[in-house]
Amino acid sequence: MRHKLVSITEKNSPMLYTEDFDTAETNDNKIAEMKRLLYDAISDGLTPMQKYCITEYYLNGRQMKSIAAELRVNPSTITRHIQRAENRLRKITKYYN
Repeated sequence: MRHKLVSITEKNSPMLYTEDFDTAETNDNKIAEMKRLLYDAISDGLTPMQKYCITEYYLNGRQMKSIAAELRVNPSTITRHIQRAENRLRKITKYYN
């Protein structure tokens, strides 16, 4: 996405100074940093069950019922693990932002 920076020069206040700049590089850096942060948070900040449930649900696209059937637990247990993992990840990412 291209943006145009407009400012008034100090020498000639009636003159406008424009400069084109591209924000794609800064956005890519922010996205890469957020991905690294989420990976670290998932690796270090979640219990093994939360980690398994959240990766199966979000990354592998599995339904909570199928995860529950595989682990032989109630689907509400999987829902609770995912909700707690999401809350924990929100807290961790909010701390670093």
